[in-house]
This record gives sequence, structure tokens and C-alpha cells, in this order.
Amino acid sequence: MLRAIALFLTLAATTAAQGLQPRLTGRVTDGSGAALPGVTVTIASDRVSAPVVLITDEVGRYNSPPLPAGTYAVSFELGGFEPHSRERVVLREGEVVVVDRQLVVAAVTESVEVVAAAPPPPVPFPPYEPPPPFETQPVPKALLASVCGPVRPETDRFALGTVLGHREDTNRTIFGTKDVLMLDIGADFGAAVGQNYVVRRKFRTGDKHLPPAEASFGEQTAGLIQVVQTTPEHSIAVVVYACSELYAGDTIETFDPLPLLSAQRVGTPHFDEPAHIIFGEHGQTMGAPKQLMVIDRGSADGTLRGQRLTVFRRVLGERGPVSRIADGIVVAVRENSATIRIERSRDAVTVGDLVALYR
Repeated sequence: MLRAIALFLTLAATTAAQGLQPRLTGRVTDGSGAALPGVTVTIASDRVSAPVVLITDEVGRYNSPPLPAGTYAVSFELGGFEPHSRERVVLREGEVVVVDRQLVVAAVTESVEVVAAAPPPPVPFPPYEPPPPFETQPVPKALLASVCGPVRPETDRFALGTVLGHREDTNRTIFGTKDVLMLDIGADFGAAVGQNYVVRRKFRTGDKHLPPAEASFGEQTAGLIQVVQTTPEHSIAVVVYACSELYAGDTIETFDPLPLLSAQRVGTPHFDEPAHIIFGEHGQTMGAPKQLMVIDRGSADGTLRGQRLTVFRRVLGERGPVSRIADGIVVAVRENSATIRIERSRDAVTVGDLVALYR
């Protein structure tokens, strides 16, 4: 968690030009508290190429444009008053720092007539304009069909990175299609503009009361994101397809699109060598037509994508008559599990139901 927070702060610095730059504001008055218009306010730092010069308005207020984060020196000058400087004013990302000042009348030893031109009117700030949307490369709809669904985690697979949050609204934790996200991997980790990643999230299955070390887990794909900008350590990505809500903290993996699904020729269901349904989408224990569920047979057992199947129960014990519950098809296969889609159902499909694969 500490690493994710640190990486998030680093990425925030790279996006300062996109709306997170700090500003400096304040009000200048005289010894009685009355407003002082026409005060020259100079803001200087090695973070800007030239000092920023402002003039207080009729109520003595000044407002700076967005400035790079850093340490600044601020000085105040007006004829007839003692000048004042304040060193080491620190501006941080996203902050509006207020620096007020009261100027005292300059000491005089003789009569002096002060003549000064009327101060120019304050320069209005331009209206805020959000950054232009990023352009993404289209993903064929046929490939998007292989994105969503639950799977059984594999020990030899690992997450490449994590979703840190929204690029502009750091308080948001739930995201959808077209949202712009910040990732904790960058070009040094292989991320490149135009690259697609799937966003996944683990959930508990089985007995929810078991300690974490003994619990079993499933994995749900929440959506597809595409990288649109990179730095050596971080990336910005757009959600191009959402299966469900995406959350800060979700993990990302390389997207391996599957070809169009074609069902195998109908064979014979093998009721004597059944697989078992182990969980449904988001850890649900029941399924219905068009929903996805996971069985405990995979490529190591000869399970194939496109293989037809029948969900059934035994009426009178392990060798009793077969009661057919639903028909389905295998849509994705891992080594020790497979994701199936329920096509037709005569009853609710539940965890623990038997599955006869056609061969």
C-alpha cells in the first residue's frame, strides 16, 4: 500500500500541467485594515523562467495563474509604504496557498509628494478548460467477447500492475467506460501507447469464514483498458470496455484475445466422469441462461473451448437417474478450470451441480 501511495504521488507530479498546478492568492491592506489597490506583487522562483508580476485590484486582492510546484519568494511594493518580502513560500500540487500582507506607511523626514499612475485593471483568468480527450485505437467487438467473466486463478500468473485511481478526480474509487485512469507501471515495465490490459479483481469463494490462508478465491475480469500515455514508471489508460465496475486497487494483466468461438460438433455427454461447478460471476452461487460459471476441469483434463456440456443432478445417489438441469458451452479454458456459459436452463444452476462434457 505504501508503494502504491508513493507511486501515485509521483504520477500526480507528471500530470500537474493537466489541472493540478497550485496557485497563490491573498489580500494586501494598510495598517488600519483598509484595502490597498495597485500594490505590485512579484512572485519569483527558479521553477519559472521569469518572475510573475501582479497588481492588486480595488479590494487589495491578487490571484496568480497556475504555477509549478516548488518554493517561491513573494514581495509587495507600493509607493509611500515600506516594501515587504516573504521567502520560502512552498506551493504543493493541487493547493491554493493564501499569503496576505499588511503594509506600513514608510517613515518620512520631509514632505514628499507622491504621484503614481492609476493601477491597470486586473487581468481576468481564462476560464478552465478540461484537457482534450485521449484518442484510443478501436478494439474489434469480436475480441471484446473474450474479455469478461469469472476464472479460477492460476499460480503461475501474476499481476503486472495496479489501478491507482482517476487521473483528475483522486477521490473517485469506481470507474466505467471512457474514464481516464492512472497505473503504477510505465515504459520501464513494458507499457506502451496503444497496449491493452485486462483489469481483474479477486473474490472469495466457498466458506467465507475460513482464515485467508485457507480460503479459496475466484477472479473476475472487470474490463479492458488501453494505454494512451506513459512515463518511465507510470501510465495513463482509458477504459475502453467495462464488464462491470472497475475499482482503485484492481490488478492488470496482459490482454490475450481469443478467436471467435465456434461450438464443436455435438457428441455424447459423459455423465460417468462429471466435472463440478465451483462458482459463478463475482462469487455468486447460482446461475441462469447467458451467465458465466466456472468448472473444475481444464486443459489438463482435455477440456476444449467450444465444447458443449450438460449440467445435471443425480436423483437417487451417485448412480441414480440423471436429471438434466441446463445446457451450455465452454468459452474459456485454463489448465485446471474452464469458464462455461449457460445457454438453456430448466432450473437454477447452483455451485456443486455436475457437468457432463460432450465427447
